[in-house]
Amino acid sequence: MRKRSVALVALALAAVACGGGGAQSGGPLTVPTSQPAVTSTTVPPASTTAPTPTTDTTPTTAPESPEATTSTTAVPSEANITVYFVDETGRAVPVERTTSQTGVARAAVEALIAGPNRSEAAAGLSTLFPADSLLLGIRVEDGTAFVDMSLEFAGGGGSASVLGRLAQLVYTLTEFDSIERVRLLLDGQQVSTFSGEGVDVSRPLTRADFTGAVPLASERPATAAPTWDQDDLPAVQLGDSDVYRVVLVAADDFLNVRRSAGTDGEIVGRLLPGVAVEATGATTEVGASTWHEIRTPAGNGWVNGFYLTPTVAGDAFPSGTDPVGAVAALVARIEAGKDFTDLVSSRGLWVAHHADPIRFRPEELKGILSSNTTYRWGSPALEPDSQEIRPRTFADAVARRLAAAFDDPNREVYVNEAVEGPNGRPVEFALPTELAGFPFVTVFDPGDDPQYEGLDWNSWIVSFSYEGGALKVVGLTVDEWAP
Repeated sequence: MRKRSVALVALALAAVACGGGGAQSGGPLTVPTSQPAVTSTTVPPASTTAPTPTTDTTPTTAPESPEATTSTTAVPSEANITVYFVDETGRAVPVERTTSQTGVARAAVEALIAGPNRSEAAAGLSTLFPADSLLLGIRVEDGTAFVDMSLEFAGGGGSASVLGRLAQLVYTLTEFDSIERVRLLLDGQQVSTFSGEGVDVSRPLTRADFTGAVPLASERPATAAPTWDQDDLPAVQLGDSDVYRVVLVAADDFLNVRRSAGTDGEIVGRLLPGVAVEATGATTEVGASTWHEIRTPAGNGWVNGFYLTPTVAGDAFPSGTDPVGAVAALVARIEAGKDFTDLVSSRGLWVAHHADPIRFRPEELKGILSSNTTYRWGSPALEPDSQEIRPRTFADAVARRLAAAFDDPNREVYVNEAVEGPNGRPVEFALPTELAGFPFVTVFDPGDDPQYEGLDWNSWIVSFSYEGGALKVVGLTVDEWAP
C-alpha cells in the first residue's frame, strides 16, 4: 500500500512522538540533521470538507506549513515510516517504524540495517542487509532516490540474500509517493552489477524488478500493535484530574502507546485521535518531552504528553476562565501590533486555513504581525497550485481578518458551538481532527455588504489549551463561503 507523499524540501515542523496510522510523511527526505529549516515549504492540500488528517507522537505527522516565499515554518521530530523485512518464506513484510530524524528516507534505510525488533524477530522476520553496511548518502531527484551504500552492502550471501536486500531497499523507499525508483551507488560510484551474484543494477530499480523473486506479503505480521478506540479503553469520567484527551493527531493517524517512556520503547498499542484516557499520575522527562503513564487494555503504557490535554466535564471550559475575554485579549494584541506569543500554547499555534492545519512554533510567532513573509494559504475555491492564489502574510490572511470579525458590530460569539454559514462546511467538519479535542470559541461574522447578499460571511474558531492555570490559544480555524 502506498503512502502519502513526502515533501522534498525542508519543512521545519513540530516536535512530536507519534505513530501514525499509515501516512508515510512527516518531513523532508534528505535534510541534514544540523539544518533547522530552509526558505520554502510545500503547499498544503486545499479542502472545503473535513481535512484529511495523520501522527507518536506518538502521532506521526505533524501539520505541514503553507508554502512560504521567504520563511521557515514547522516539522515533526517524529514521523511514521514503513520498512520491509523478510519472513521465513522469503516474502517482504511491511512493518511500521517511527523516527525523530528530519530525513525520513535516511531513517528508513537505517532501520533496514538495524533489523527487526525482538517481537518481529520472534515472528520470523529478518533483514538481509549486512550488519556492517553503512548508508553514506541519499538524495531524491525527479522520482529517483540515489542511495549511496558502503561496499559492505554488496558482501556475503547467495542470490536469495542479494535479491532480498535489494528488494527491501526498493520496497521501503518506494513507499514514499515521491520515490518511484532507486539508483544504487557503492562508495559514491554508480555500479552496473551488484555483488558476486552479478545482479544488473545499471539502471534505476523499481518494485516490478523484484515482485517475482521477493513477493510482497499480503498481510502485516500478527505482532502489529492493536489500535484502540474509546470502547476498547477503560471507562473514564471526563473532568477527573487524571483524565486526558488525545489531541493534535490527524484523523488517519494515531498516538503510539509504548511499554516504556521514549520513542525507543516498544509500541504496545495505538490510540485513535480524540479518545479520553486515564493517567496513573506517573510522568517522566525524556529529552524535551514529558511522558505520561496511562491505563490501557494491555496494561499500563506510556505516551508523549505533547498529545494530551486535560478534560473538563461536558468538554466545557475550566471554571473561573473567560474564553471570550481570552479571544478579546488576542484581538487587542493583534490590533496594537504587539507580540502575542504569551497568549499562545507552549506547543505552538495550529492554523487551519482551508487546508490541513499547519503549526507555528511560539518562537516563529514573534514579530509575525510585522513580517513581510508571505504564504500560499489554502482557498475554499481554488486548487492549492492555482496561479490565482495570491500569497499573503500571516497578518493579512489570519490575524487582521480574525480581528475584523470579532470587532464587527453584528458578530455572533458561541462557546463550544460551531456555526455552519451558507455554503460553508457542515458543523461536524468545522474543526480539523487535530483540534477537535480542545474547547473553543466561534466568532461568526454574518456579512453585511449588500452587494454580496450575505455571502461575505466568515467564521473563526479559536481553540484553547489549559496550561499553567490559564487558557492558551492553540488553534485558529477559518471558514467562509465556497462557490
